[in-house]
Amino acid sequence: MYNGEKFLRRRIDSILSQTFKNFEFIISDNASSDLTQAICDEYAKKDSRIRYIRQEKNNGPNWNFNFVLREARSEYFAWAAADDVILPQFLEKNLKVLESNKDMVCSIGKVKLYDLPPDPNSSSIDIAFDNFRKKLLATFRPSAAHVITGSYEQKVRFLFKKSAYQVMYGLCRTDKLLKSIVDKSYVGPDIAIVLNLLKYGDIQMLDEILLHRFESGLSTKGIISIARQFNKGLIGILFPHLPITLWCAKHLGMKLFLKNIDHFLELNAGSELLLIIDLVRILVHKISRK
Repeated sequence: MYNGEKFLRRRIDSILSQTFKNFEFIISDNASSDLTQAICDEYAKKDSRIRYIRQEKNNGPNWNFNFVLREARSEYFAWAAADDVILPQFLEKNLKVLESNKDMVCSIGKVKLYDLPPDPNSSSIDIAFDNFRKKLLATFRPSAAHVITGSYEQKVRFLFKKSAYQVMYGLCRTDKLLKSIVDKSYVGPDIAIVLNLLKYGDIQMLDEILLHRFESGLSTKGIISIARQFNKGLIGILFPHLPITLWCAKHLGMKLFLKNIDHFLELNAGSELLLIIDLVRILVHKISRK
């Protein structure tokens, strides 16, 4: 959580309304400057399942994701992004999958994207560029979760070609997820997490919508903004997906990496195209102000 007051009540209510009741709800407030703390304090006083932790400084999103996982004390864990919503049976139905099949390390239902009406204060330039970026991402990037089984090599190939990385928001085995996180910050940590998680088992996808993901989240803020937040140095900004590509080359092994080289060429070409789009938008803004 960071400055999530716009989504916070709806998000908390969706978790507290689960049909499965026996869980701990950990909120790590990454030094928000809005009403996040007041809202969380209000809910924590009403429900003992909530453990609210406020960080003294903003440590970045990747750090915060890892922090709540390391605070977990139960056998199963699910990340909860501040602007997403889970349906009432999310925990109950995914828990049944993991309890009945030890080969599964993660279970998730179908994911439905939602968005908010355009901000009336947004410029027509920003709205047009955001709509174009969304269409571009939808064309080149899978947006649906899938069942992922088979050998590790088969699972990696299927993940790259067919499945979205949002599977990391399913219910997972805590011990396996702890072994799968990465502490270094770079664009695309979800890629590394899911690739690591697949080493320990398979992923199940239930045939019903159990999660609503916010379409205009971090990934639509512009690749330059994201690269500045996650990557280090000018090279990390100019080539946003180069660090995760190098990570994959090292951790997948060169043989498996080369078998999927088409994916990495597409990934890096796509990020360069998004970079050009961002630069064009900045240029159009400057021209429009003259």
